[in-house]
Amino acid sequence: MLKQVVPRRKHRVHLHIQWRRYALDSALAFICIAAISALIVPTSLYHTIPTISLLYLLIVLVLAGKRGLYAASLATALSLLTLDFFFFAPSYNLAIVQLADIITLIVFMLAAILTSKLAAALRLRAEEAQQRESELRHLYEKAQELASLQERQRLSRELHDSVSQVLYGISLGAHTAQEELDSDPEQARSSLDYVIGLTEAALAEMRALIFELRPESLETEGLVAAISRQVAVLHSRHHLQVDFCSTVEPDLALEDKQNLYRVAQEALHNIVKHARATRVTIVLEQESDQVLLQIHDDGKGFNPNQNFPGHLGVLSMRERVNKMAGRLHIDSDHEQGTTINVRLPSMQRICI
Repeated sequence: MLKQVVPRRKHRVHLHIQWRRYALDSALAFICIAAISALIVPTSLYHTIPTISLLYLLIVLVLAGKRGLYAASLATALSLLTLDFFFFAPSYNLAIVQLADIITLIVFMLAAILTSKLAAALRLRAEEAQQRESELRHLYEKAQELASLQERQRLSRELHDSVSQVLYGISLGAHTAQEELDSDPEQARSSLDYVIGLTEAALAEMRALIFELRPESLETEGLVAAISRQVAVLHSRHHLQVDFCSTVEPDLALEDKQNLYRVAQEALHNIVKHARATRVTIVLEQESDQVLLQIHDDGKGFNPNQNFPGHLGVLSMRERVNKMAGRLHIDSDHEQGTTINVRLPSMQRICI
């Protein structure tokens, strides 16, 4: 029964709102035409028909733009009756005896109909544009919330997979060292060295995660420092031999630095997850009019032109590079490793 009652109630509410709107539009049309007539009739401006018709036409146009076609149509009909009753001879009579008066009324009616339709159409377009803008704003907010949720989930997984396990290893190593401190000092020293190594790895991991939570740090610390943090994580957590070479901080806008950092981060993530590499080389250079980022690994390689359903890493990298008006080239072959080259125009080149 509820499934039948609720739609009927909504329909009744909608009809009630429509009738209220029609009543308000009718009242506004009557009031506006009566007010104009009350100002004009006592002055006896019977011979200035063009000026009078323009005043009524202005009321029709305003009502069409503010309230819609119904209010403008009603105002047009009331204006025709008012002009005929007060301003066309014989006065105070709805009869029309002259052809010129009939033509004047017809012209007024056509002009009022055309202008009211145009104004109503513009009003409708404006309402549709406002509604679309509101929908786009809502979708943008939803997309931001989803991106934020995905980022929190990713960071949560990173904390669980790395830092929490490292802390657990530190706890075990510390307990082992405590138990062997008296019986086997040499073994206890080895356990402490193991704990120190895990602590350094956890510290590097936490610094990288904190850096990702504070993207404004990229502006103060720079892109070189950001990539250096990722290198430290690769070395401490995944035991990869990583060589990072960079001579100078690249001349890029902050947004481009953030995008290039995400490209490098995605490439390194793919290396760890898929490449089975033992050595990685990263080069970040500033040329005269370009910025070059090159990442090479000695892993198993892959086919760059092949589609990988469910894996959007390469696609995301291409989209970011295209957004920066740059070029991305991936050179890879089976068991031959992978080389990723990103070239971006520097700010100097953009200014020129």
